[in-house]
Amino acid sequence: METNTEIYNIYFDEALNAVVMEWNGYATSKQFKEGTELMLNTLIKNNCSKVLADIKDMKIIATEDQQWLTDVFLPRATRFGFKAIAIIRPAAYFNKVAVESISYKVDKEKLTISFFDNVEEAEAWLNKI
Repeated sequence: METNTEIYNIYFDEALNAVVMEWNGYATSKQFKEGTELMLNTLIKNNCSKVLADIKDMKIIATEDQQWLTDVFLPRATRFGFKAIAIIRPAAYFNKVAVESISYKVDKEKLTISFFDNVEEAEAWLNKI
């Protein structure tokens, strides 16, 4: 099942055995949480543990959403088997800072985060783990 909105496109890639999230532009808090929850539900439904997050065109993750992600969502997601995420670096400077800040707060024993410049590099890494 693929869910596509103007802001996000989330689907399971069978060949990659990973959930793919493609974000574009500015997501409201509601859209950000909906898309992120959809990613987790897709991960659980397909019994996989990896995500490719293409956020190069995402503008910013609001401060409150960053807090929700680190304090609420990620601890819950790792309990459901979320183990690795390949992130395509955002082009927007403030989103790059936000994503790096979130990555520093993540429990590295539970979730592996790697950053890439393009989808091909991210897919190669996900195929190795």
